[in-house]
Amino acid sequence: MNFDHLSPSQIRLMLWDYISRQLHLPASTKSILLVIANLTDPRSLRARIPISLIVVHGGLSQSDTNRLLVNLEANQWVSKMLVPDEAIGRPPITLYNLSEQLVRAALQASKRSSD
Repeated sequence: MNFDHLSPSQIRLMLWDYISRQLHLPASTKSILLVIANLTDPRSLRARIPISLIVVHGGLSQSDTNRLLVNLEANQWVSKMLVPDEAIGRPPITLYNLSEQLVRAALQASKRSSD
């Protein structure tokens, strides 16, 4: 699917609309998904954001955010990637994105509703 004709704002709005209206999840879980959606690059459809930004923008504690992200990943709502830290001996940095399935579903749902 090609969404090059859409503006970045339109793509983010599609993600927000789908997450807000179509997903039947607790508010705290939706909050995390909406934070990631808001920070998603509309061209690559990836956010690549660390948990620290999710905590700052989501208004949840780090421990609650960690717990919810594990659940979101297990249910394939988010994906994570590990990036090596430049400092020797430090653990890799975990970055989060909306899952490809979630992004695809949001963009397809919006396309269907506009047809």
